Amino acid sequence: MKTNGFRFVAGPLLAATLALPLAGGGCSAAKAAQGCDGLDVSAKADLTVKSFADAATELNDAAVKVEGQWTTVCNAINADLGEDTSKTDAAGACGVLNARVASALSAGASVTVTANYTCTADASVQADCQGKCAAAAKCDIEASCTPAELSGTCSATCSGSCTAPSVQCTGQCTGTCSASAAISCSGTCEGSCDAPTWSGTCDAGCTAQFSGTCTGNCNGQCDGKATNGTGDGNCTGTCEGSCSAGATGSCQATCTGQFSGGSCSGQCTGKCTTDAAVDCQGSCDGTCTATPAKCDGTCTGGCSVKYTAPHCDGKLNCNVDANCQASCDGQASANVKCGGSTDVQVTGDAQLYAALSAHSADVAAAFGATISLKDQIFKLADQVGGAIQAGGDISAAGVTCMASSLKVMGEAKASINVSVNASASVNGKASSG
Repeated sequence: MKTNGFRFVAGPLLAATLALPLAGGGCSAAKAAQGCDGLDVSAKADLTVKSFADAATELNDAAVKVEGQWTTVCNAINADLGEDTSKTDAAGACGVLNARVASALSAGASVTVTANYTCTADASVQADCQGKCAAAAKCDIEASCTPAELSGTCSATCSGSCTAPSVQCTGQCTGTCSASAAISCSGTCEGSCDAPTWSGTCDAGCTAQFSGTCTGNCNGQCDGKATNGTGDGNCTGTCEGSCSAGATGSCQATCTGQFSGGSCSGQCTGKCTTDAAVDCQGSCDGTCTATPAKCDGTCTGGCSVKYTAPHCDGKLNCNVDANCQASCDGQASANVKCGGSTDVQVTGDAQLYAALSAHSADVAAAFGATISLKDQIFKLADQVGGAIQAGGDISAAGVTCMASSLKVMGEAKASINVSVNASASVNGKASSG
């Protein structure tokens, strides 16, 4: 389980960040490493090569899949904005969106988006791979792992933390807590907010000291000019005063309607997505830190009986090849499911606000997948691959397989690197990743 927050703020950085997933058009389909059939996986060195080859293939496949995610989400937002939706690659589709965002920013709009995402790795993939690495070293995973870092399927009482989609949780939840009881939410609140001040969106508007975008009637000042609030959406710029409906910004009065996409300084009832642990008595989509009688997912930190399919999230205290274990981590990262939400605040462009908000979950999921893949791809390509080659004890078949695997890793690295460079280039900068 990896829970992260990603934040980008007003100005050209919004366009830059939305460009993060861009990759060159016409990207070829991911390839499997070739020439690996002759490996002797009973030999420790060749098993490490096989683990690396599998990780390379799966990470490359995942990188191509993420490009598809971005193509879909950018075209969906473009459709809501009335923009071109004919582009069939991430670079083209997200490029159209970037141009629309840049146009809004140049016209004086301000934008703040906070993406809170939760990515859950497939523990069974890591456990299977790590089990093979451990068997080659004649290592007992449970006996060789620090208890707090040992995970697996627990058929009895889990005394640590439970990671699973929508697990019932009475304890600390990191991710998204959905509950009917009010909680203090340190992240993004979706539902109701009883605070006397808030920052986000209230469908019922704001009655006092409001500043932001108003899709209802604005009473007060609209971009510095007095307005009496007549006509729906009478202020297309920044409203200062009160707003009758669809208020997005900051407010010094309680939201009496549905609250979304923002920070609630009081109690939130509904969904709270956060990268910090919050008290939760409901459903936790993330990591629930409690002592559940039963964990329908991955238990970490203690099980009253022997784990099924155990894996170690830290370093095994035995003679397991570190490069083999690193490749297992890569395989796990390639098999993640990401979700979450984004806190969207836009002033001066109600249409852009509505379009970005409508696809909040998809944007957060794509960001989570992109960022979680990047680190693993570069680690395996730049560090692990070279270390395996330098080992000198791999077979001739292993040498052939490594050459093919490193080529596949190069393709995955180039795809992610182009994405990072596309993001930075919006501000006239470039990055090598």
